[in-house]
Amino acid sequence: MQRQAGPLDAVQGVVHGVDPSSLETARMLVAGKFSDDERARESIDRGTEAAEILGKLGMDSDTLAAALLLRFLGEGALDRAAIEKSIGAQVARLTQGALRIASLKDLRKTATETLQANRLRQMLLTIAEDPRVVLVSLAHQLCALRRAENAPKETRCDLAQETLDVFAPLANRLGVWQLKQELEDLAFRYLEPDAYRCVADGLEQRHADRGSYIAQVVSRLREELHRAGISAEISGRPKHVFSVWTKMREKNLDLSGVFDVLGFRILVNDVSECYAALGVVHGLWEPILDAFDDYIAKPKPNGYQSLHSAVIGPDGVTIEVQIRTFAMHRHADLGVAAHWQYKEGLQRRIAWSRSFLESGESTPHDIDIIERFKQAAFHHRTYVLTPQGHIIDLPAEATPLDFAYAVHTQVGHRCRGAKVDGAMVPLTKPLVSGQQIEILTARDGHPSRDWLNPNLGYLKTSSARAKVRHWLKQQDHEAHVTQGRVVLEREHRRLGLNEINIAELARRFKMRSEDLLAAVGRGDIGPVRLGQALGTQLQPQAPSPPASLPSALSEGRLLVHGTSNVLTRVAGCCKPVPGEPIGGYVTTRGGGISIHRRDCPNLKELAALRPQKLMEVAWDKE
Repeated sequence: MQRQAGPLDAVQGVVHGVDPSSLETARMLVAGKFSDDERARESIDRGTEAAEILGKLGMDSDTLAAALLLRFLGEGALDRAAIEKSIGAQVARLTQGALRIASLKDLRKTATETLQANRLRQMLLTIAEDPRVVLVSLAHQLCALRRAENAPKETRCDLAQETLDVFAPLANRLGVWQLKQELEDLAFRYLEPDAYRCVADGLEQRHADRGSYIAQVVSRLREELHRAGISAEISGRPKHVFSVWTKMREKNLDLSGVFDVLGFRILVNDVSECYAALGVVHGLWEPILDAFDDYIAKPKPNGYQSLHSAVIGPDGVTIEVQIRTFAMHRHADLGVAAHWQYKEGLQRRIAWSRSFLESGESTPHDIDIIERFKQAAFHHRTYVLTPQGHIIDLPAEATPLDFAYAVHTQVGHRCRGAKVDGAMVPLTKPLVSGQQIEILTARDGHPSRDWLNPNLGYLKTSSARAKVRHWLKQQDHEAHVTQGRVVLEREHRRLGLNEINIAELARRFKMRSEDLLAAVGRGDIGPVRLGQALGTQLQPQAPSPPASLPSALSEGRLLVHGTSNVLTRVAGCCKPVPGEPIGGYVTTRGGGISIHRRDCPNLKELAALRPQKLMEVAWDKE
């Protein structure tokens, strides 16, 4: 008895020019394991439909196999080890990657803000080591939309919003217009059925005779291009519903105000013919100058290349014309999928990688497109999750401590440990996109000065380091104020001043009095600057007798080269003792010569400012 054809057999019909071995093995695995399981029927149908979608995009056998098996892996009917054993590591990796994206897409429900939704899309691309993983997810999302027509309204709307927030932009990022347009139109129909019907019906009524109009424009274009010696393939089509609705909303127009709802595509052999064809079009009809875009000279981030122009066509109808090469068109319709078609070969894969990155740099011919995708997909950013599912955007190599400060300054200050995906990790461990981070805090915790040591690797972000520095500065403020008072009192005695007017001094430095004291105490205002300010702004009193030398000097006399009977005093900043190398500095206001250790920072600063006031001094050895 001949076996009746089932849904799995249809998959084979969409494989063009690829080795079907992986797909055939996957079909046999599913058929043999679940052929009598009615509960698995939906998974088989869904997987088959997703594989058909990808097959029409020309994807390879491994990708189709992953699409077929995804729901079985997600439902626990198969595990990665079984797939790897039966089919191979490549299919197992693709299936597991697509499942990971499917599990993370629910984070969209917590990503209500545009910024969070954008971060989610970026994170999904970052964690997808292979763009085929994203394509499998897109195919399954499209299947879910197609099958949701009779689902409860809440389910339909949630699926549609998820599509517009995450999956349609992902399709756009990979340049897969075939999937993008159907995803957008179905989602729009579920979310705003009345608006969808209004636009769709209006387009149908406006262009009930669009077939003859399109044929008229195509015929005229073909005639003029042939006359110019340009071999071209020309087609016309109405724009899809969601794109028309988007233009209406962005420009605040009703349907009657949207003219360019018809688009025409001209495909030629090379770039020079693209620009030649553009000249023919502009010679036929009046161009709308503001509507011209040259995506050949400057491709879109996803590698899309084409010339776009809008013209006033026959009967005064505004039409859009796209002109590109056949190779550009394959990429425009299929995006990254086009580069797994067997006939494309390695060279086209590498060419796409270059345009994807827009780097203009040469690429070694042995680098695979997967590696180029991994480098292109936001390699300089890390996207991780809070326990509540919010996405935090950090630089590459950021640590759990950077994450803590990104969540909140106080969380960073009180951080004492971190869990990554439930396991304790050091605070210096670099984070990886897709991880979930939990920060452990102490009630009275505070930052450590070690966190600022670049050699220890606690912090990678400048914002987190700035927060730590600010906290440490605030905590030291009182101690610095006290030390500042001590320094000012010492300068008061050294310069023999009647009194120090702190308020006047603060005005000179354009600070508050307390901030001035703290700056002096920290050393931000050195003794030379302070002495200059005190000497110019305050009136001195008659010189006071020099302070007696410390007891450490009672047995050591000083010799000052070239002079005799000179008043000397020991500098309070370094307090040299007999036997240490010393130097002298002639002070102002009758203070004689102050004696410093030769390695005293203040003496070095004074010497740099007024070297003529340095004096050679030494301990008397007698």
